[in-house]
Amino acid sequence: MKLVFEHHYQQKYLEISFEEPLTIRSSDDIMELRQQWLAGLSSWHSPYKAIINGEGIRVDPDSNHQEIQDALERMAKLLSGFFLKKAVIYGLPNDDQALFPFEPAADKDEAYKLAGVRDTGPKVATDFRSAITLQNHFKQHVMELSFEAPVHIDSKDKVMALRSKITNNLMQWHSAWNLLIDCSKLEFSQDMEEEFNSMIRFFKGFFLKEILGYTPKEKGLFYPFKVYRSRHAAAGRLESEGHFSGEDANCQSRK
Repeated sequence: MKLVFEHHYQQKYLEISFEEPLTIRSSDDIMELRQQWLAGLSSWHSPYKAIINGEGIRVDPDSNHQEIQDALERMAKLLSGFFLKKAVIYGLPNDDQALFPFEPAADKDEAYKLAGVRDTGPKVATDFRSAITLQNHFKQHVMELSFEAPVHIDSKDKVMALRSKITNNLMQWHSAWNLLIDCSKLEFSQDMEEEFNSMIRFFKGFFLKEILGYTPKEKGLFYPFKVYRSRHAAAGRLESEGHFSGEDANCQSRK
């Protein structure tokens, strides 16, 4: 089980989805769900609402449903003590909805309405936006950008979606930062260079110091920033500037 979080600090809501389909078989699964949810709240210090994508969640029909329901209710009660104001879940099978102490919705759009929040991401870039992953290395003053699936930045809407997601993540930052980009799944249209540079100028006003990429998807591809062959080399460049520790480079070989 792995939860995926998308934080919307300005709008005060949290989106939760699952990296892989999940079958709930016992209260142990609910305990793992609870622990990961609480871990994902490390950057939250104010009330929020949660929108949960339950499309991949199923409850084992042979499991003890009363045990699972009780565990879910205990989890919801605990989370309410950690700033959760309301939770809406969509995509659950009808037979499982009654087990969850969250308000059910038929789809994502209805979930937004029931939660009383507005999706600010560009609609045409929904799949692109969901592929964006950001990891913060606060001690090293580095925000790391990667992609869960192959993407091609070839429109203004995608640049704006990227800008929106980085801006949301910046709500956690209170110091100068560098942007490190994993390019192994990234292609970039040269037509979008000026749009991207405009975004970077915007972030320069919010203490962005340097932007570097690593591991280009293919040799000879265009990127509007300096790209190194390996993560180690890019991290080494930042380390030489005093912004990233080589011990935290977390280098991995790629086939």
